[in-house]
Amino acid sequence: MIQKTTPHIHYIVESLFYRKDIGNKLDFLLNNGDLRDAIHHTKKEFKAESPIIAREKAFNHYQSIVDVLYDGIGKKYSNDAQARIDLQKYFNSGNDVEFNKFKISDDIFNGLFIYMIVDENSMGENKKKNKVLIHGINYIDYQEQVDEEIVDSIKGLISECKYYEQYSYALKDYFTWIVLDEIGGGVESILKTPFDLDLFISKHVGKTLM
Repeated sequence: MIQKTTPHIHYIVESLFYRKDIGNKLDFLLNNGDLRDAIHHTKKEFKAESPIIAREKAFNHYQSIVDVLYDGIGKKYSNDAQARIDLQKYFNSGNDVEFNKFKISDDIFNGLFIYMIVDENSMGENKKKNKVLIHGINYIDYQEQVDEEIVDSIKGLISECKYYEQYSYALKDYFTWIVLDEIGGGVESILKTPFDLDLFISKHVGKTLM
């Protein structure tokens, strides 16, 4: 019989954004602009004996990047919802092309993200790693439309909490309940993030997102 071991959880903060305004992308390239220099990419792992400590460090690092980006536009961070608007300067180069009310852009992978990484080890098997999005701000094509990255992060938070509960990891005071009935879900337990879930639900009442 193969004996399963407790999965270890750690976190990764990844960012991909423009460090400078490139203007028209074609003109930028024709004038010998270097996109590799214009785009900034970072990736940092956070590990600790207790996953909740690694999680705290990841969110603190995430917020420090947000604060630096806000310094660049001469503003102060107020809340997550406003940051999703203000920080588009770094994620959306303005070079999207609209076709039949659909935008095509090279910026779709831009953003600032926190992932939970679950290492599942079992005797006699290769190690399996699950990478789960739990929070982030990313490129947005239309502000009024549903951001699928947000839906994925909500699902990720539900999965994250299930791991914590199943293996009795410490939760500190981050545990909370969410009611997703109005967007097609149910009552779920998650760990808190800066994201304003109530505001998101109020904007999308009646849609089946979960």
